[in-house]
Amino acid sequence: MSVIVDPHIGFLSFQEAVRAGTIQLAKCDSHANLYMFHDTPKPGVQRLTYALVTGAMATTYAVYVLAEPLNGKPCFGLGYATDSEYRGQGLATEVVQASMAELQKNMAPRLRSPGFYVEAIIGADNLASQIVATRTLSGQPKQTTDKESGQPALQYVKLLDG
Repeated sequence: MSVIVDPHIGFLSFQEAVRAGTIQLAKCDSHANLYMFHDTPKPGVQRLTYALVTGAMATTYAVYVLAEPLNGKPCFGLGYATDSEYRGQGLATEVVQASMAELQKNMAPRLRSPGFYVEAIIGADNLASQIVATRTLSGQPKQTTDKESGQPALQYVKLLDG
């Protein structure tokens, strides 16, 4: 049986690449410890990764990938993860809020019409991620089935306008 994609797996690779200096992060203006990395993991897929960094360590990150449009507006799929040593400190909520503000600031001038959506599909059994999504995206998730795994999930959506 397939499982829902776990952003923590990508986070471990991201942390290693940051430590090794294989990727270079760009400092964001909106938050003292927020950094961004843009890449193309496969042809046609643009990925924006935002991380809270302490020293040379990424403590938590939020990853955005352009998904199918929603209600005629662009939509970014969101995943996030926190290093196990830093969990329970509100860092995932902090990185999602800070990265959405940064994404909105940078995307607004590029859009044909104002606004875009951010969507997180979270496993029905992932209570920690549901708490973050409720705080940052929506208190009214929709029950759904994850398209990749076929597992029960919750869809959290937020419209960022203008």
